[in-house]
Amino acid sequence: MVKVPRKTNFEVNGQNYYRVTATAGKKPDGSPIRKQFYGTSKKEAETKRDEYMANIKKGLAVNYDKALFGVAFQSWFEDVLRPSVTLSTYKRYEIDYRLRIADSELKSMRLTDIRAANVQAYYNSLLYRCSPKTVRAVHKLLSRFFGYCVKADIVLKNPLLAVDLPKVETLAEINKALPDSDIDKLLQVAQGNIRHFIYTFAMFSGLREGEILALTHKDIDFDEGVIRVNKSVKYLTVDGVYRPVVNVPKTSNSIRTVPILDAIRGLLKEYMRYEKEKHLKCGVPFSQKSVLFSSDTCTYREAPNLLRSLKRLCKRIDIEPTTFHSLRHTFCTILAKQGVPLKTASMLMGHSDISITARIYTHVDDAEMKKGIEKLSAYFN
Repeated sequence: MVKVPRKTNFEVNGQNYYRVTATAGKKPDGSPIRKQFYGTSKKEAETKRDEYMANIKKGLAVNYDKALFGVAFQSWFEDVLRPSVTLSTYKRYEIDYRLRIADSELKSMRLTDIRAANVQAYYNSLLYRCSPKTVRAVHKLLSRFFGYCVKADIVLKNPLLAVDLPKVETLAEINKALPDSDIDKLLQVAQGNIRHFIYTFAMFSGLREGEILALTHKDIDFDEGVIRVNKSVKYLTVDGVYRPVVNVPKTSNSIRTVPILDAIRGLLKEYMRYEKEKHLKCGVPFSQKSVLFSSDTCTYREAPNLLRSLKRLCKRIDIEPTTFHSLRHTFCTILAKQGVPLKTASMLMGHSDISITARIYTHVDDAEMKKGIEKLSAYFN
């Protein structure tokens, strides 16, 4: 059989191809944007052209097929994401980007070539050196990126929609409310040594750790009987300098006023006097803008140091080690047990979604129902 030579019209490095051309749009000056498509045959080249032009008609940007993941992600990260988030959020994302995304196997792939299988393989490889929680953090960042790409008509579909994420084991103590006996011990410690009042304050205000550490004396309004929550603080390395960064809360619901519980009003006033005396001893000028729960040098306290102090205190007074999140969780649990309406509790907690509060309320309801059922055992005694 005589082999019929393929019809080609273009040669590169000794290899013959078929080339077709199409007009994909116009430049700002009105001149046409010409695109070339290559194939080993006329049919293959024309198929590539037709697919490309069909995607342009669907709304994809011209040259969408040339965008590489690494280049596109970096541009989006700095020009789109960075201006839209707080500095602390950006720094958290930057770590994931720099350590786990920038040089990943997705870097040199074209965006239009990335499929769920590629991302799944990438996540699976991450699990060899990262925790499931970290993989989920990376996924959250990539989800924002690909969501933007769909909206910007760079890709038609988000490849992450078909990706399975690793399960994260939840540590029981993170969301564990303190028992009444432990609450009493922490309260007794504060009454005996006002330096430890911050833990009692956390339990009976429900503020987040960063919100507590950002409070100033001006935020305490005894006339109105409220705590004004309008900022959060976190230590970050910015331009090579490790320093406290104060930001507005990440959601509008976090900006709120929380009533001062009458039972701790006296302790709060005593603690504020203690802070004024500390400023005087340190030779640091005091004002209403001074940090409420300040460090030994009258500056913002660092969260890791505060947690270590809490762990040491728990050990000394013989209670289960706890966290600031658990102290906040304790506040919400107390509200549930006292019958405070769910919506009110959600507002006091500053939750972005009432369903977050509802999960705590449901847990309390389940526990109370279990206790109720256990009481029936008295009939068998």
